[in-house]
Amino acid sequence: MPEPKRTTSEIRNGTQREVFQLEGFTDTQWEMVSVFWIDAESDGGSGWQDPEDMIEYARRPLPIMHTVGLLVYEDAEQIAVTDTKGPEEMGSITKIPRVWLKRFDRLGPVASKLDDRPAIPGKLTDIRAS
Repeated sequence: MPEPKRTTSEIRNGTQREVFQLEGFTDTQWEMVSVFWIDAESDGGSGWQDPEDMIEYARRPLPIMHTVGLLVYEDAEQIAVTDTKGPEEMGSITKIPRVWLKRFDRLGPVASKLDDRPAIPGKLTDIRAS
């Protein structure tokens, strides 16, 4: 991944912040993926726990999670997925170790449901026209 390049300061929502820009970020097209994975769990907290409850909890199967999103990064050890990508920002990243994966599907493009929709007067502007 390219190193971020510092640019000038920007004011957003009344707050001045330093803007970092990744070269080629806006042009990057990430693959859409569907991932089923085993999650880790813990229970209890500070203080003593009831042994019967803890043993029952220990024997429960681990939850299978389902994540659908944009594949940001992958290597032999992990994958990283986000749910949102904008022109200069992105959503949070979920990193999943490959050994936790149960199923990993790369999703291909499908016909847009927007193409079959009639325009509704007075509603949102048709995004295909922009």
